[in-house]
Amino acid sequence: MGLAALAALALPLLIHLARRTEERPTPFAALRWLQPKARPRRRPRLDERLLLATRLLLLALLALDLAHPVLSGARDTRPWVAVAPGVDPAAARRLTDRGARAVWLAPDWPDLSGSPPAGPAPFESLLRQLDADLPPGARLSVLVPAVLQGADAERPRLAHPVAWRVLPGAMPAPLAADAPSPALVVRYAPEEEDAVRYLRAAAAAWRPQPQAPPAFSAAPASVTIPASAAVIVWLAPGPVPAGVLDRAAHGAVVLTGSQATLANGGQASPVWRDDLGQPLVETAAVGSGRVLRFTRPLTPERMPELLDAEFPAHLRAALAAPAPPPSRVEAMDYAPLTGARPGAPPAQDLSPPLPAIIIAVFAAERWLATRRRRAVAP
Repeated sequence: MGLAALAALALPLLIHLARRTEERPTPFAALRWLQPKARPRRRPRLDERLLLATRLLLLALLALDLAHPVLSGARDTRPWVAVAPGVDPAAARRLTDRGARAVWLAPDWPDLSGSPPAGPAPFESLLRQLDADLPPGARLSVLVPAVLQGADAERPRLAHPVAWRVLPGAMPAPLAADAPSPALVVRYAPEEEDAVRYLRAAAAAWRPQPQAPPAFSAAPASVTIPASAAVIVWLAPGPVPAGVLDRAAHGAVVLTGSQATLANGGQASPVWRDDLGQPLVETAAVGSGRVLRFTRPLTPERMPELLDAEFPAHLRAALAAPAPPPSRVEAMDYAPLTGARPGAPPAQDLSPPLPAIIIAVFAAERWLATRRRRAVAP
């Protein structure tokens, strides 16, 4: 679309054809009585050809700058050295050959001479991106610490052969964010009203400050559940209402009593066991959410864990989202494989020098158009 501006090259041509250099007639006595006879012209005549060429060049450069041209398949023959966070920068510089481009394995490839990137980085994704950005045949060396974080379940497969060097150190582990305490919204049947106090006590134990009110609300089962409820506790016997299960299908967590039944319940797995290994709470996925179920009635006789000081912590762990799979690996066992499909060759941007060239050509055009020696400007 930017190259379509090259159609503007017709404008200077039309102007120079329509407005030629004006000629002043000079009376000449010996020729005043001769009949003028027009001489046929076989082809159009262009005056001020140097000025015309300058204007055509100026418009062509403007169109190229608008089109943002690139040189496809530009080759960078320098070897690359990618250093993963956790490697001592001084040790990495000593191992980097002169003329190689040494970068941190971090977004935007910061130079190794700068400070190490702060925070965890997607090591696996960055390694694949760097492999795709390098031209074919480029040499790549990767310096990694002895322990890597953010690894996938299998070794990466790259298109370029990699010189994999393991140095002392460990990649910074991602900081575990403290999950906020869940706000319990309880709906109960009359016969389950005594069980509500154990849940209220657990919510009170989750408070970040003792004087803060607990994130807890309880009401009979007939009361409508707020639309903002993310953790719903349903303590009523019989089938769980379809509206409550629909909340779970859209991402909410639903915890039911042992007397509740689920229609077409999925495969349940225990998330909390007693000291004998018997399940206390089971969970099953429903849509994008989860449904948990107490396997025993919430009475101290049937479930002594209600009186345990660790009951709030165990309940909170059961309601929490599943932990991500481990991504820590020994770097020696994670050397990349080859055989991946190479990416598209990188392109070199040609736009940066164009503005300076355009300014120079424009200055030349203005000088040619306004100089004293030329006639009336077309």
